[in-house]
Amino acid sequence: MINHRQLEAFHAVVLMGATTRAAEILGVSQPAISRLIKHLERSTKLKLFERSNGRLILTREGLLFHSEVNRAFQTLGRLGTVADDIRNYRAQPLKVGALPAMSFSFVPHVVGAFHSAYPHAMINLEPASSDIVRDLVAAGHLDIGFVADEVDISGVFAEQFAMPPVVCVLPKGHDLTRKAVIEPGDLADQPFISLSHADRTRRRIDQIFDRQNIARNVVAETHFALTICQFVQQGLGVGLINPYCLESIATDSVVVRPFLPRITFRTMMIYAPTSPITGVVETFRSISHKMATSFLYDLMRRFDAFANEESERAFGQLAEPGPWIRNPLA
Repeated sequence: MINHRQLEAFHAVVLMGATTRAAEILGVSQPAISRLIKHLERSTKLKLFERSNGRLILTREGLLFHSEVNRAFQTLGRLGTVADDIRNYRAQPLKVGALPAMSFSFVPHVVGAFHSAYPHAMINLEPASSDIVRDLVAAGHLDIGFVADEVDISGVFAEQFAMPPVVCVLPKGHDLTRKAVIEPGDLADQPFISLSHADRTRRRIDQIFDRQNIARNVVAETHFALTICQFVQQGLGVGLINPYCLESIATDSVVVRPFLPRITFRTMMIYAPTSPITGVVETFRSISHKMATSFLYDLMRRFDAFANEESERAFGQLAEPGPWIRNPLA
C-alpha cells in the first residue's frame, strides 16, 4: 500500500536528483530513502527509476507518476493557505440579511467595524423585509439575519437582539418640537403617518391611543420607518418610528423626541440551523451586540433628541442582548 512517506521520498529524489541530497532534506539516511523508493515501486508495480552507476534515472513511467505526485504535493502545500484563509475569514463571504431599518443604518457600521478587524473578509449584505430574510436564513442562503419579532422563527435559531423604544419624528418648525417628550395626547388630531397594519409595533401603538380614546388623523401608512421619516421631511405629518432608521436621515431635516408611554421595537438575530455559531458568525454577532446600545445613543444625541434629563430618562435604558429564543448551543 502506498503511504505518504514513500511519496515524500520519491518527490524529494526527483526534485534533488540524488538519494543523498533527498536524505539530507528529509533528515533520514540514504539507505532509508532507497528502501522507501523500492517499497513504492513494489506498491505501484511501476519501475520508477533506472539504476545506472549508482545513479537513479527517472523512467517514463516515473515521470508520468511524478506529475501526479507533484500535483498532490502542491495541493497539500495549499492547505496551510486554505487554513489561513478560513482563520482570517477569506474563504467565503459572510452572508447577512437585515430589515431596512437596520440594513440602511446600523448593519453597515457593524460591517465597517468587522472589516477593520478582518480587512480581507468578504461580506454580502441583503436588505429585505423580515419575512424574506427569515426564509433566506432558514434555507441556508444567509448566515445571519436581523428581523422584527413578528416573523415565524420555526426552522431557524433566534435570539433577542435589541428593543429600541419608539421615538416621535416631527417636521422642522412643528409646534410639538418645543416639548422634551411626546405623549399620546399631544398627537390628537395631528396628521399622522402610520406603520402598516401588519407590523406588531403598529398594533401596540394603536392599543395605547385606543385605551386613551385619542383619535389621530392618519394621512398615510407604510411598512418602513425610513419612509415615515421621508414623509415627515415633506411636512406630511408626524410619525412614531424605530430610531435605528435615523442614520439615513439628515439631522437638520426632522426633529426627534422620545415618546411615552414606552413602546419598543423588538428585533431578533437569527441564524442558519445547519451550522454552529462559531468563527466568522460568532465574531460578527459579538461585534453587533457590543455596538447596539452605543450606536443608538450616539444617533439620538446627533438629533438632539435629549432636550433635558427628562427626555433622556424617557428614552430609557436599552435592553441588553436577550435570551436565546431557540438556543443553538443547547
